Amino acid sequence: MTGLIIVGVIVLVVVIIAIWFVKVSNNFKRLGTTVEQTKADIEVYMIKRYDVLMNSMKTAKEFASHEEDVFSKLVEIRKGMDFNKLSEQAALQEEASRSIFALAEAYPELKSTELFANLQVQLSDENEHYAAAKRSYNSNVSRFNKEVVVFPNSIVASMTGVKELPFFKDEKAEEKKEVSLDF
Repeated sequence: MTGLIIVGVIVLVVVIIAIWFVKVSNNFKRLGTTVEQTKADIEVYMIKRYDVLMNSMKTAKEFASHEEDVFSKLVEIRKGMDFNKLSEQAALQEEASRSIFALAEAYPELKSTELFANLQVQLSDENEHYAAAKRSYNSNVSRFNKEVVVFPNSIVASMTGVKELPFFKDEKAEEKKEVSLDF
């Protein structure tokens, strides 16, 4: 009789461990899916931002046809648009955006056109959406990574090959921190 109780307890413990293992494994999959969805959101906003930049470029090109350097950079931005190069693409878009606005300063008649003003508002809006998508992605990656590293979930992660995911980093973040205000 005691042998049967011991076998029953062992079977119960194994079943509880198996249920816990499946639950943790499924949680990794759910969080991974959320991360993938927010990664796709970043890509969507990058493409929308690119489209606004291209429209700005077309408008600016009418005023400054000799500024070929700015326009050729924009064409290069869309090439190879994948998540692994998103931070690089973001930096290129940021540079192109600054170049277009610099053109607007050089050509006051461009700056004053309603179309260009609307494009500036759209670009600002797209930049906000893009920043929100990056924050959302990094938040989801943080949640995922915490689940991967905490004990005892880390055991399931190592057994199933789940690894921490990289955060989306702004390559120019350090440059943006060093702002000097000279009066």
